[in-house]
Amino acid sequence: MDQLETAEFLESNVDNILDFTVRLAEINSNSYNLEGLQKVSEILQHEFAKLDCELVVMPVKNFVEINNRGESIETPLGSVLRCWIRPNAPVQVLLVGHMDTVYPKDHKFQHTAKTGGDILHGPGVADMKGGLAIMLWALKAFEMLPQAKNLGWEVLITSDEEIGSPGSAEIIEERGKKHQVAFVFEPAMDDQGTLAGPRKGSGKFTLVMRGKAAHAGRHFEEGRNAICKMAEVVTQINALNGERAGVTINVGGIHGGESVNIVPDVCVCQLDVRVPTSNDADWVWNNIQTISDTINAQVGYKLTVHGAFGRKPKLLDDKMLKLYNIVKTLGSNIGQHFSWHPSGGCCDGNNLAAIGVPNVDTLGARGGKIHSEQEYIIIPSLVERAQLLTNILVYLSSNGLK
Repeated sequence: MDQLETAEFLESNVDNILDFTVRLAEINSNSYNLEGLQKVSEILQHEFAKLDCELVVMPVKNFVEINNRGESIETPLGSVLRCWIRPNAPVQVLLVGHMDTVYPKDHKFQHTAKTGGDILHGPGVADMKGGLAIMLWALKAFEMLPQAKNLGWEVLITSDEEIGSPGSAEIIEERGKKHQVAFVFEPAMDDQGTLAGPRKGSGKFTLVMRGKAAHAGRHFEEGRNAICKMAEVVTQINALNGERAGVTINVGGIHGGESVNIVPDVCVCQLDVRVPTSNDADWVWNNIQTISDTINAQVGYKLTVHGAFGRKPKLLDDKMLKLYNIVKTLGSNIGQHFSWHPSGGCCDGNNLAAIGVPNVDTLGARGGKIHSEQEYIIIPSLVERAQLLTNILVYLSSNGLK
């Protein structure tokens, strides 16, 4: 079989690729829904086993979170599915995806629907059940080619990407160091198939303010109101927005108080921080620490900061640009024309870039409205992107990783 025949193979299987996407999307696999994640994993294991590859399910550590009382709790996470073939071939490529979605188990958005002929709406169809289908079917096509013997591929499909990959990050780093190039199947940035170029880094922080409880009527003056003091902190942190180009700090949640007649002794606040550079991350952290030190110098209050910058910024260095240009050229060769633009979002492409692995991280379906009830993909892009990945693998198998 040649490349023309593989393109015909993918075209002839458009309904199968779509059906596979729908099958995965109809299973709720929120990052904390272990039952749903297990169902998706079993389907993927069954399908990847048909490629005669090695396969293993890798458990990850529990996720340590801070609850609304400021206490540390451990939450179990889903496993990582790892598949690989020809580990001794001269060219080694890493393919990364995730099976988890953002929609909770009890969310009303649970089913797919075709609209307008070429549009599929559904939870996770873009982010990234469609991307998993693209990856799988491209590998099916590639494995039919004689060039396949020159290239070994490894697939990592995680279960916690949507919450920052707290459990799978170590595995991604460990396996990523074994490869010189990687591809991630997050959805394209828009209907035109635009790729994400440089990405901001991100940090997730939980602030815990502790004061002193007291009866709001009898002993009000003895209390130390944690909510009011946290309000001062939030005001100072929010004021950092706009002081440094591209840096955003989102106060995403606050919880405090148990009864209106009690001076609250605990208040918890969650922050989402996005930064263009590592220097910006240092700047944000230093400011948070300064605010924390000021609070902790006051009698009766204690502010504790939990969290870190889990994903460093992804910058387009020379190696990254070279890979992007190869992908762009290969796309143009088959009539797919796209560019790349900066993104404020993060993904496992950030993790790979942090260890020096060039990667293109938006090879999933064209579509949009991810993380909303309007999420959709453009159905023909499933075949288009599968053809693109097949051509990328053929190119690398023939030209190596110079």
